[in-house]
Amino acid sequence: MQYELFFKLKTITNLQITLFLKNPILILSLLFQFIHFDIAESQESLFDHLSGFDSLEVTISVSFKRLYKKKDIYLPARIAIAAGDNLILDTLGEIRSRGNSRKIICLMPPTKIRLDKSYLEAKGFLTYPTLKLINPCTYTSLAETYVNIENLIYEIYGLVSGKGYRTNIARFNYVDSDGRKKPVSFDGFIKEHEDQVADRMQGVILEQEYFKPQLIERTSYLKFAMFQYLIGNTDWKVLNKHNLDIIKVEQERTCYAVPYDFDYAGLVNASYAVPNEKLPIKSIRDRIYLGPCQSSDELATMRSDFLSIKKNVYGLIDHAGLQEKQHDQVADYIDKFYEILEDQRQSEKIFMHCIDY
Repeated sequence: MQYELFFKLKTITNLQITLFLKNPILILSLLFQFIHFDIAESQESLFDHLSGFDSLEVTISVSFKRLYKKKDIYLPARIAIAAGDNLILDTLGEIRSRGNSRKIICLMPPTKIRLDKSYLEAKGFLTYPTLKLINPCTYTSLAETYVNIENLIYEIYGLVSGKGYRTNIARFNYVDSDGRKKPVSFDGFIKEHEDQVADRMQGVILEQEYFKPQLIERTSYLKFAMFQYLIGNTDWKVLNKHNLDIIKVEQERTCYAVPYDFDYAGLVNASYAVPNEKLPIKSIRDRIYLGPCQSSDELATMRSDFLSIKKNVYGLIDHAGLQEKQHDQVADYIDKFYEILEDQRQSEKIFMHCIDY
């Protein structure tokens, strides 16, 4: 920390140093700000802490009757998170259902838990109060597979770009606090708080309703779009920020698109997913590149970047915990992407001579 402080102090001009030396209060204030900054940097969030465990179990006690109404209101809940015999937290909090289509069609939609900021602070965590839980749509092994593949997609985007959501796999136990329904348990995953993603990128999430794609940093946007083609996902749009966040990084004077919600991707192949009727595809397994159209140099860079992570992509697939049938289906779908990418003529036809949707 002393070296970092010395480096920061070196950026102060001689005039500023003279002024500071004449005012000890300013010196103390400056030192406090630097020390406070370093302490904040060293702190971890609850999500960061959970990332250090291989086996997580989240138990939530809540009224099933009220939760199944799928209203956008927080309900009181008892929330416990453990890793083996290690009880990480056990506290009163809140939970609500969330999502758009999944809230309508799923028995158990995605949920969001909210913890008290003062409780998190007392535990030594940064005060990101909410975490999103991605649950299987139904209580079946196939629905759990969909969720496992969706988690895999988040991990693949982590290879494509360091500017994305992180996830933690967990076992979820929901207990009816009214005592009327049997408990339900299934595998799912926890998604990082959106403000933490923005903070990691040293940016802020833009709340405006519409956004021009041309304002996104070009290289990152090409990676974003190529990634969506890789997983066969057309359920996104920058203009109305559908299934993505826009993060503005003032220091870089640019913006980045951060994707989420991949259950309609061809790679997942969820039984309830349907293709966008405005696009010339008949199945969600059909790939279509939505743009932006690329120049020859840009395509050469994208092909090189995606080919460089090919081995790691298959490594993630092998460790995704999928059954053999689903593993082979996922690998086969990715195979077809790389067959296209390795064929220059096909790549130019799809990514250069395209329609920018």
